[in-house]
Amino acid sequence: MKRITTKDCDVAVIGGGPGGLAAAVCSARMGKKTILVERNGFLGGTATSGLGILGYLDRQGKKALGGFAQELIDRLANYGGAIGHYPCPVHNSITPISPDWFKVVAVEMCQEAGVEILFNNELLDVTVESGRVTGVEVYGKCVHTLISAKVFIDGTGDGDLAYMAGARYVSGQDGTGIMQPCTLMFSVKDYNLEEFLSFAENNPQNFGIKEDYAKGYTPSFFRSSPGHCFIGMDDLIRKAKEAGDFHVPRNQFIYITTPVDGILAINTSRITEIDASDPYQLSRGLEDGYMQVKELMAFMKKYLPGFADAKLAGISPTLGIRETRHFLGVRRLTKDTMYAPEMMQEAVAQSAYNIDIHSGVKDHIDLTPIDKPFGIPYGCLVPESLDGLLLSGRTICVDSQVFASVRVMGPCIEIGEAAGAAAALGIDAGVDMRDVDIKALRSVLRKNGCLF
Repeated sequence: MKRITTKDCDVAVIGGGPGGLAAAVCSARMGKKTILVERNGFLGGTATSGLGILGYLDRQGKKALGGFAQELIDRLANYGGAIGHYPCPVHNSITPISPDWFKVVAVEMCQEAGVEILFNNELLDVTVESGRVTGVEVYGKCVHTLISAKVFIDGTGDGDLAYMAGARYVSGQDGTGIMQPCTLMFSVKDYNLEEFLSFAENNPQNFGIKEDYAKGYTPSFFRSSPGHCFIGMDDLIRKAKEAGDFHVPRNQFIYITTPVDGILAINTSRITEIDASDPYQLSRGLEDGYMQVKELMAFMKKYLPGFADAKLAGISPTLGIRETRHFLGVRRLTKDTMYAPEMMQEAVAQSAYNIDIHSGVKDHIDLTPIDKPFGIPYGCLVPESLDGLLLSGRTICVDSQVFASVRVMGPCIEIGEAAGAAAALGIDAGVDMRDVDIKALRSVLRKNGCLF
């Protein structure tokens, strides 16, 4: 028997990752009846993987994110789920978080704001009338829910809502269509970090970051910073590959510290040449990811000093997807226009993270430092040909170079806050999303504490 129910709201956010969460809470705080639909049984998306959040500090160590993004960290810190922002010679900054406390704090913030959460529901269909998104159908536990709203916000990461609505898009990187690879994060315990760092100190060929921008990336830095990300062990990986013990298409070992004593997050798996917006390729990617976790644990025990007794502590509940669809918007931000005055004047979010492109076909990373934050114009969030819809997170309209910076969680949170505020302002003014007063939106976001 088919069960159908209906819900009517002002704002419906589909996808409860970092961008969707911020959008929903901000919309609700501005008085709008808001529903947040999430396919999983938790909120947070990539924030629940163990990966630290990037983008809070710029290359000079100045704060680049405020508003909801900073409030989120403050809330986490109250429970021991965050330990602050730490400068990094390579990533500009690292903000370690507890994936489990993130799940709790996300629900807490939604409840306080009055957001209705609909867990374990998958987007099934989208209704478009005269070029305007007017409804969606979601499905969970044998119930079809028809949601009507004045504004919809796509926080799915892959742009599933915009795709189903018929918004124009491109896949992968400009010119090639190649997508950055996916990663299945996992965590370990029972390791000896001092033994590991002492080996690295005595074997400098195992530091993979030797470029000028990585000055200060030394064992003493790792010992002194509770929040850091190690990249290296190139020589040991080469030896393991030669011995047939390492088949992951990665040339470096990466770990990230966490706020949980004794737990390290491992960001070393790499699933290449898949389109994670395709369900069959996504499934294959997860299969590969689990097998890579097994191989990486064996590699760590056999080859990495300090990890002989390491134990698997947990595996991310979701595959970390870096890149799929890019939608065409009213504005398109490119590397050549990142600091253009007109773009800065229309900025509703910003990114202080570097241009970080993981090769989708080889084993390396191409990283270009960003010396100062750049603004993300509101038009990048507005699909070019649809009304009643906003983009949040990594689906916004930017080129491949800019995308490689804004795709990380910090900027995505701020983009989400802007989307939620824009939806509320547009509803109050009775205008389409493309006609939202950008000056008024910027004013609201600045009052919220955003720093662009």
